[in-house]
Amino acid sequence: MRRFTFILITIVFLSGCSNSLPKAPELPKMPKLSLPSWAKPKMPSIETYKPSISQGSVLNIEDVNKLRLGINKTDVINLIGSPSISDPFHQYQWDYINYSTNDRGEKIYYRLRLVFSGNILSEIDKSELEQLINK
Repeated sequence: MRRFTFILITIVFLSGCSNSLPKAPELPKMPKLSLPSWAKPKMPSIETYKPSISQGSVLNIEDVNKLRLGINKTDVINLIGSPSISDPFHQYQWDYINYSTNDRGEKIYYRLRLVFSGNILSEIDKSELEQLINK
């Protein structure tokens, strides 16, 4: 009797797991409805903010024009700030380099080279400051 009950329960269980059910009929496809253009919600256009990116020394042309031959390194630092590059192999030369992009996407590049004799400024190279002057 136990064996018969076990077989009967197994058959009922396995028949319930079979894929013998009939398939449901497919529903007819509904046409796509669209709203008129005046009724569609409009998203506001958002402009992304692009900050100006500045790498290097930001110089002011008025301060650069105050540089004079014969002033010492401390006065130069107080006037235009510390250099971008202070090369240990060229301790007598300071470079102020700037490479930046403004909010309109324009690239700005300039370079100021200062040469010292000891602690005294002996040469000022402003040849690559055109973009700073035109700014």
